[in-house]
Amino acid sequence: MGMNASGIAEKLEQFLCVSFGIAEDDPGFNRSVDLFMAGYVDSVGVIETLAYITEVFGVEVPDEALLSETFSTIDGMAQVVAGLMPMEASAKWDVQK
Repeated sequence: MGMNASGIAEKLEQFLCVSFGIAEDDPGFNRSVDLFMAGYVDSVGVIETLAYITEVFGVEVPDEALLSETFSTIDGMAQVVAGLMPMEASAKWDVQK
């Protein structure tokens, strides 16, 4: 069963809040904030987040995606992960036929 970017973003948001002690009512924290520039996630946090993505979603994030500006937000991470998931990829091909 494929998961859309919104569902992925929700899981990532929950993981980040729990793992990095981010309060749910933190006024600066949202799905479009740059997690690294705002100081929510550091270099060790990136490794933990990548391990979580691999474990939960079953995908490996390539370096070019990891280093992209897109990957700096929850919504961006979710888009990258959704694009890497096999179910999502097969659904895209079905639509194009």
